[in-house]
Amino acid sequence: MRHVIFALALLFGSTQTTLAAPPALEISKVQVQQLRIQVADSVSFNDAVESLKLRANQHNLKFVGVNQLYKEIESLTGKPAKRMEIFNFCDGLTAQQMLAADLNTIAFMPCRIAIVEDDAGKRWVIAMMMDDATIQGLRGDTRKNAERVMAALKDMMLAASSGDI
Repeated sequence: MRHVIFALALLFGSTQTTLAAPPALEISKVQVQQLRIQVADSVSFNDAVESLKLRANQHNLKFVGVNQLYKEIESLTGKPAKRMEIFNFCDGLTAQQMLAADLNTIAFMPCRIAIVEDDAGKRWVIAMMMDDATIQGLRGDTRKNAERVMAALKDMMLAASSGDI
């Protein structure tokens, strides 16, 4: 029995176990801006959505998806929920430029604009906007394109809030 224990000790003692190193963890602090615009009372939720999408098209920003969060809440609770939708837009070439310049800009992609209804029935257009310092940290055409996309998002939000096409 001693020989078996000794043999097992040699076998397991001589085998080295290599544990994978933990992944690199980086936390970056960035300034975030939010833009919030109230939708005019005369503009319906659907009209605001339509204006948002049409204006995105005018700016050559591709509509790449929507999350109708209120429907998920209704299916989970079985009760009506205030309407809230998050729309995603992208300019693929600008995204490629920005990622080549700074991989962390992926956190802002795709560009998201929400239209939500509050408890009082007022509708709002809300988006997280890339801060000026991040944009200014980009160079040349990349910075110009990032500025163009941020300006387009603001214009889209204004169009949605007023029902403009």
